[in-house]
Amino acid sequence: MLDELDSSRPISHQQARSPILICVSDSPVAAAAAQPVPESINDREFILTFSSGSEVSATSPTRFRYRQEGQMVWGEYYGDTVALGRFVGRRDGDVVSIRFAHRLATSDEVVLGMASSTIRWAADGRLELYEEFEKNGKTEVSICLEAERHGAWPDLDPAHRSAPQLDGTTFILEESTASAVSAEPTQFEFDENSGVVWGFYFGDTVTAGRCVGRYRNGVLDEFFVHHVIASDTTLLGDSSTTLGSRADGRLELIEEFVLDGVPGKSVCVQVI
Repeated sequence: MLDELDSSRPISHQQARSPILICVSDSPVAAAAAQPVPESINDREFILTFSSGSEVSATSPTRFRYRQEGQMVWGEYYGDTVALGRFVGRRDGDVVSIRFAHRLATSDEVVLGMASSTIRWAADGRLELYEEFEKNGKTEVSICLEAERHGAWPDLDPAHRSAPQLDGTTFILEESTASAVSAEPTQFEFDENSGVVWGFYFGDTVTAGRCVGRYRNGVLDEFFVHHVIASDTTLLGDSSTTLGSRADGRLELIEEFVLDGVPGKSVCVQVI
């Protein structure tokens, strides 16, 4: 930003009748704030500094690590109120539409939700995420500030995996109402801990996709984002999937989804 000095004050006796406007730069911080925000926030970390929905710990605030590939965004988070969190989303300009799943630190409850974050410059020149989300039917606001990368993130406890075990499993698409299934079908790689499920997928119709959700009582509720090869677009969707078992012992996923507002169904089978 530029500060405007008092132009009515004489600069010298000779210049008293010719007031001028002097503009000076506040600081390198102000100069940075005048620039567009980075096109990518890949590998950047942010910490929660304010939330209208809860208190923020001064010693262990929630920390987020972002990944970005094109418009596709995903990442992880944890903190004083969150034991384990994962998210996916899509970036449109300076706005990131987020879908998330996390297990609370104080209970076994896994929370699903949505948020919208605007990437902007903070007063001190660091990047800031201004987020709006809904909690208990009320719109809340939070602010996250860019921080130095945290070297060590908490290890996941294998004892907290669900049964039947989804962690480390691979599935391939067998049927879909959204597209024909080719000889090289979409492949899904899943991780799971504490009831939170996240994964990566790719195939003949998508270059890459990310998913996150909650697994309980045989049902996997998910959010997902992927880049479609044919249309060169990045789409967000959600699904509800029933986990079953086939006669040969392989797990199968029977999914009902909505992608870009269009409902569909698919079946995936485990690769052993």
